[in-house]
Amino acid sequence: MESNKENVWFFIKDSQQQGPVCLFELRKLIEQRVLSGETFVWNKSMDCWQKAKSLDNFSESIVESSRIHLLPDKFKTKEEYEEATYPNGRPYVRYLARFFDLSLFSITFILSVSILFPAFIEETSNLYIFIVSLILWIIVEPVIISIFGNTFGRAFLSIKIKSVNGEKLNFKTVFKRSFFVNILGMGFGIPIVNFICFFFSYRDLKGHGMSTWDYKIGTVILYGKVSMSRLFIAGCLPVGLLAAGFYI
Repeated sequence: MESNKENVWFFIKDSQQQGPVCLFELRKLIEQRVLSGETFVWNKSMDCWQKAKSLDNFSESIVESSRIHLLPDKFKTKEEYEEATYPNGRPYVRYLARFFDLSLFSITFILSVSILFPAFIEETSNLYIFIVSLILWIIVEPVIISIFGNTFGRAFLSIKIKSVNGEKLNFKTVFKRSFFVNILGMGFGIPIVNFICFFFSYRDLKGHGMSTWDYKIGTVILYGKVSMSRLFIAGCLPVGLLAAGFYI
């Protein structure tokens, strides 16, 4: 149970100290976007003023703020938005979209290199080619999203990626996100390491409805309705590519 000292908070707004408020009120101010994670807060148990985003007390409020208040024009109410965006994160759909995109790119990359440098494909292991494709995708994905606003795999599975303000992402933001996804979410495709990364990223999505990188970078994933047939098609391509890699 919190002491009275820990439950009395002050914050800086419009360059002025305001408060006191209780922890519950301060969290609600952040959730309602009256304040943000950048707001400086303080109570008597702290040595100095700190940004709300640096304190565990407000992490859930900041995530909720990002999730609830992104209301694109096509959603008339908060309820419609929450139904369409599936707050639990939909990790399987996200993974399918990423592997579908990566498979399409890998096929394009292998075909192009086979034509231009056939010896490279013959003398290189399948795992090495996959890791090279993964690294190149970190650059290619931001280019595609910054130009078109989405990738083919995400669009095929009714997924959109935007900033917390609902804006189209620029190259720098997507590059940063793609880099973290491939390191923290996929372990650069290194066997065993990638399964460990999948486990922790899955846990984040199911527990918070938002991945660690989306939370830190300020990006939001929107989920629309997708048919089972599309999920099946999206799953067949990477599985087929993997099977072909083992066979070859």
